[in-house]
Amino acid sequence: MTSCSLLKPVPKSVHSNNGGPFMNQVSITVEPTSISNKIYSNIREDKVEVIDKKANVTYNRIEDIEQYLPSAFRYSLLLDIEVEAIKNQRLFEYITKWWATPYRIGGNDFSGVDCSGFVRNITLETFQKRLPRTSKEQASFCSPISKDEIQEGDLVFFHTRRGGVSHVGMYLANNKFVHASTSVGVTISDLNETYWKNRLVKIGRMPL
Repeated sequence: MTSCSLLKPVPKSVHSNNGGPFMNQVSITVEPTSISNKIYSNIREDKVEVIDKKANVTYNRIEDIEQYLPSAFRYSLLLDIEVEAIKNQRLFEYITKWWATPYRIGGNDFSGVDCSGFVRNITLETFQKRLPRTSKEQASFCSPISKDEIQEGDLVFFHTRRGGVSHVGMYLANNKFVHASTSVGVTISDLNETYWKNRLVKIGRMPL
């Protein structure tokens, strides 16, 4: 199967208010019947196209692609990884559900959520692990690991103001992490961005 890593990369941080990432940048069509953002398991046409505004990649075998949800292609583009690497469907469905939820200190629902509340919720929902409430408590709760050891589900901690750890996100893949940003709400950012790179203080792994 053609790798989705061949698709043209998109900006490192993407924000949308229309229900999820990449709703404007990526669509999926099936020929000769055109549909939007859906792949049905009973479709057996000869050609499926995953379309970026600036790059087209055609998969010639529908049976190779039909197992992946449209959201998997969106996240493969955003994380710049192959679609086959998107395995934790529950995790990415949760991110889509919370995407662009505004930041609110002490918040814990769709009207507003803070960074530690979001990470606590996503950890419980997708990994069935219960974290303390604040980012500082979460940092103390997790065992430190090196960047070479980091994997999906590990937590990344930052000092965004004086007083030590003040922000937390969950690592996904390829230096990307999901978090509740004070500026755009729940989104995905890159650890290599200067702002985050200069403020990373700990990478932590939750106890088994």
